[in-house]
Amino acid sequence: MAAMHVLANPANQRIERGVRPFDLGQDLRAVAQLIADAFADELDLQGEAALRELRIMGHMSGLVRLLSRSTGEFQDVFNGFVYIEDGKLVGNVTVQRATSGSGRWQIANVAVDPRYRGRGISRSLMETALDYIRDMGGTWAVLQVRAHNQIARGLYSRMSFEEMGGSVEMRSPRVPKGIGHSPIPGLAPFSTADSTLLYDLANSEQSAESQWWRAIRRSDLEVPLERSIGEWFSRLVGRDRVYRMAIRDFTGRFECALILTARRWQGEHSLQLWARPEARERYEQKLIVWALATLQEYPIWPITATLTTAHTIAQTALEEFGFHAHSTLLTMRRKI
Repeated sequence: MAAMHVLANPANQRIERGVRPFDLGQDLRAVAQLIADAFADELDLQGEAALRELRIMGHMSGLVRLLSRSTGEFQDVFNGFVYIEDGKLVGNVTVQRATSGSGRWQIANVAVDPRYRGRGISRSLMETALDYIRDMGGTWAVLQVRAHNQIARGLYSRMSFEEMGGSVEMRSPRVPKGIGHSPIPGLAPFSTADSTLLYDLANSEQSAESQWWRAIRRSDLEVPLERSIGEWFSRLVGRDRVYRMAIRDFTGRFECALILTARRWQGEHSLQLWARPEARERYEQKLIVWALATLQEYPIWPITATLTTAHTIAQTALEEFGFHAHSTLLTMRRKI
């Protein structure tokens, strides 16, 4: 969930119906409740944490408004519009520059009170957001939408947004049992010091559009020393174990890799997978089988696999073992 921006309303008029700029002191609590109602079935742990922070700020609206006037940096965190109907706030949209100095802007938190849907409110908010981006000199608008939200995807497509791919989270309520595997030639552990090789691999499987929008940061794949020590201790006491496995080509670069976090005490197993486009057909299905076979000696906790939508072979393999797509987040863009 992205942050919102404050847009001043110089006329300071009370609007009974229609779109107006978001008011930091007046709208924060109402928008927090609106987002909770509109995305009740979609918020993940990170989204729920952001919503809690938004609600806390809503109860401190006076202080927040004061801070927004005293520091430009704070004010730049917030930006957007709300829709008023029957004298109350029933819609919201966030508009935020993606990166400093770029022409790319992000639209998020397009939320409408369930009781007011079907009245064109989302379109009005989106048109206002696009007009604002154009006025600010923006060249692209980018947003993310859940794949199952066909109504929103249809609206964005009609407004000339195009899909750029996305990420998918697949889950199983328990580790499938009775899975064995044959050794995979070349599959070997790699260390946390090999983050540069993993970074190169992760970049290789990103499309040009994905790189254009949100390039992978090297720091995202680095493992801090304290985390390495924590992993070592967890393995020592028999709590968790992190498997980092990769297949290298003759130059030593990674062709594919996985990180499997297996838990013994409590929690959820997790799997991340990367593969170069030309290596997906050879390795993805085999790596899925290897990971599930490795988990046979662990408790049958739930398991989550995080992939990109381009990993169709891995998705099919997981589905054959009873996994389902829990959440697919698509990225869409439009030229302004």
